[in-house]
Amino acid sequence: MSSKKEIQARLIQFLCLQFMVDEEDIELDESLVDTGIIDSMGLIEIVSYIENEYAMKVPEEMMNRANFGSVDKIVDFITHQIKAIY
Repeated sequence: MSSKKEIQARLIQFLCLQFMVDEEDIELDESLVDTGIIDSMGLIEIVSYIENEYAMKVPEEMMNRANFGSVDKIVDFITHQIKAIY
C-alpha cells in the first residue's frame, strides 16, 4: 500500500508532466482550478490517472471540490479510497 508521501509525489509528477507546470508552482493546499493549473477537462484527466494508477473507480458524485479541490485533498481522497478497498 502506498504512503501519503508516495501518493503525493506521484500525483505531483503526473501534474507536472500532464499540465506542463513546474513542481514549485503547485501549492499543495490551493485549488488547482483557481490557480489555473487545470480546468474541468484537467479534472477528468486526474480522475482517469487515479483510476488507472490505483485500480479504482471514482464515482461522478465524488468529483467535487471537497475531494479534488487541491493536491492535499486529492491525496486524502486517494488514501481514504485505498483504505476502504483494503
